[in-house]
Amino acid sequence: MTQQEQNNSTTGIDRFMQDGRNFGILHLLGMKIITVEAGVGRVGITVDERLMHPQQIVHGGVIFTLADTAMSMALSPLLPQGTRFGTVEAKINFMLPVRAGELLAEGTVVHMGRSTAVIEATVFNIVDGERRAISKVLGTFSFARPKTAEKETK
Repeated sequence: MTQQEQNNSTTGIDRFMQDGRNFGILHLLGMKIITVEAGVGRVGITVDERLMHPQQIVHGGVIFTLADTAMSMALSPLLPQGTRFGTVEAKINFMLPVRAGELLAEGTVVHMGRSTAVIEATVFNIVDGERRAISKVLGTFSFARPKTAEKETK
C-alpha cells in the first residue's frame, strides 16, 4: 500500500469512527476496521470460542455481520458526511466452515444510484498465511442524503 493509500485509509477510518463512536456490535464482536475508502471497505476479526456455535464452527451470523460491515465501510466515504444508510436486502453464500485463524471481509461497491447502492463482499479465512474465500455476499443499501441548508430554509 502506498503512503497516499495509507493516508486515505486512515482518514476514512477516522471519519467513520467519529460518526460511529457508539458502534456497539463492532466492540462486542471484536471487529477491526482496516480500510475505509471510496468504494472499498475491509474489516477483520480473530476467530475465538465466542464466535462459535455448538458444532464448533464460526456462526454464520458473525460472518454475515463482518461482510455487512465491510460493505458499509465501502459505501460510507461515497456519501456526504451525516448521510443515514442501511442494508435493505442481502444474500450470502457460505462455502467453507471456519474453525480457527482470522476472518477478513472485503466489500466493494458495484453500483451507485441516487438512493441505493449494490455492494458485494468476499469473506476470507486466513490460517497460517493461507487465505481462502469462505463466503460471498451481495447486498443492496438504501440511503437518504441530508437536506441542504438551502432547502431547509424554504
